[in-house]
Amino acid sequence: MSDIADVFVSRADIARHAGVRRPAVTNWERRHRDFPAPAPADHADGLGEVEVFRASEVVEWLDRRTIPANARRSEEPAGTTYGDRFRASLGGGTRTGALLKVVQRLGGPEAERFRGELSVADYVTVLLSLVYVRGCQPEGWKRVTAAADRYPSLLPSGELLARILAKAVEQGLGQGHDELFLALSTKLGDLRVANTVRLLDQAGPAERTEHAQAFEWLLARYGELGGKTAGDFFTPRAAVDIVSKLLTSEAQDVRSVHDPFVRAGELLSAALDVVAEAQQGPRVLEASGAGVGEHPLALAGMNLALHGLSHADLRPGHTAPSAGLVPGRPGFDRVLTNPPFNARLPEYPVAPGHWLYGQPPRHNANFDWLQYVVASLAPGGRAAVVMSDSAAFSSNPSERRIRAAMVEDGAVEALIALPPQLFTTTSISVTVWLLRHPRGNGDEVLFVDARRFGSMVSRLQRALARDEIESILREYESWKAARRAGHTYPGTPGVSKAVPLAEIRERDYTLSPSVHLSSDVPTDARSADPRELDALAGRLAEAHSRARDADAEVDELLRRYGL
Repeated sequence: MSDIADVFVSRADIARHAGVRRPAVTNWERRHRDFPAPAPADHADGLGEVEVFRASEVVEWLDRRTIPANARRSEEPAGTTYGDRFRASLGGGTRTGALLKVVQRLGGPEAERFRGELSVADYVTVLLSLVYVRGCQPEGWKRVTAAADRYPSLLPSGELLARILAKAVEQGLGQGHDELFLALSTKLGDLRVANTVRLLDQAGPAERTEHAQAFEWLLARYGELGGKTAGDFFTPRAAVDIVSKLLTSEAQDVRSVHDPFVRAGELLSAALDVVAEAQQGPRVLEASGAGVGEHPLALAGMNLALHGLSHADLRPGHTAPSAGLVPGRPGFDRVLTNPPFNARLPEYPVAPGHWLYGQPPRHNANFDWLQYVVASLAPGGRAAVVMSDSAAFSSNPSERRIRAAMVEDGAVEALIALPPQLFTTTSISVTVWLLRHPRGNGDEVLFVDARRFGSMVSRLQRALARDEIESILREYESWKAARRAGHTYPGTPGVSKAVPLAEIRERDYTLSPSVHLSSDVPTDARSADPRELDALAGRLAEAHSRARDADAEVDELLRRYGL
């Protein structure tokens, strides 16, 4: 979007370039909360009377709105967006987003062609791998397309397309990742893969950034296709945006970023993008992570490569750090992660050296993760952890002691409660813990309650609008600015509050934002008892666990019968 990065447009300009009537723009702005906000007043027209918008933000929003068939012009193919029309009219080129459109087709209607042949995870893995090779391995892509063109007369040895794809992935990510695709070759029909390759190749030239967008879209689509089995795979976009931007503010001196439960690399790649933008120079970052299973590690490697980091240090990990997870270096400038919620500790912990504040209970690894993250930070380092709500108010004696010690040591900076139903597979709400290298003494903790933010985008999932994400970020940045200036942060009633250590002690080190902000919102309800909340959270977590197990069994039965 660099060609229009410094262009500003009025509402009338938007209507003209998008080929719609002026009231349509007002209607978009009124009905859609994620419509771009006007630029600051100093960018208005010469008379200072007409609001203007950044063209880059407008075209990004319009790219998500396909022009209906009855509104398309004769020269506009199916799938053309208002963003395509806007960009062409503005003179910023004719980027059609053809690759993304093809990927959306393959991840939508075309996915049905593989039903009964591949599981959802396997199909998405093949598709993601093709996008990666197309974007990062041009020589490998030539071999893949040549094999597809040669079908059904493949090599005399019977070499399958999946094996050629595996070789290309191996050359990009290193040995070991190819095993996943070799296993798929026994289930995969070459005809269908060949047709998929041809469709992707026909999309024409595309920048790596568009490949990265297509990859990200597929990861989000995986959550929809995978149903309940995708629960521990992908971090929702809203959480990714909040965590990466909160953590990478003041990122000019950041040199290392680590995710000890890397999933598909969505948090790590987003953080690296923000850091690179802040530093505005050659990328000298070290990126590392650990993952459970071949599938996440391979996809994380592809994701990072599409974001410009082809040699990240990715290693096998565990669902609990005390099972043997250790940092790959002495300390990291930034750590961010979305670990599994409420996992169990191993029977025989082998790496308790990171238990700086005490041994967590055997039944729950939440404070195993939180302590590991703090111990992984370099002096001056900061971290963000997406954590189950219950960790903030659990009345378990071990967890309460650890929580108290972390606060007293100055390791806890802020807690941000996010709304429920951000994840596709569970309605549970989560809290983002902002942590820092211990300072030896605590003073105050910022609490932000965003549980009422967001709106439902489907029957099961909630999303946060851009302005809501930005308001969360502003609360944190305003608090930081007040601290730097030596001022008391006033907070926002019902949304944010800086709570001194003495008050946290009085509340027995309960760190739930709702508890500390409850006095700011008039209510007739009685105050919540942390012990009662803990008991309810435990029952809820158990119910969610049983539901996930039942849903996984149903999904497996459906796949077995090709449904």
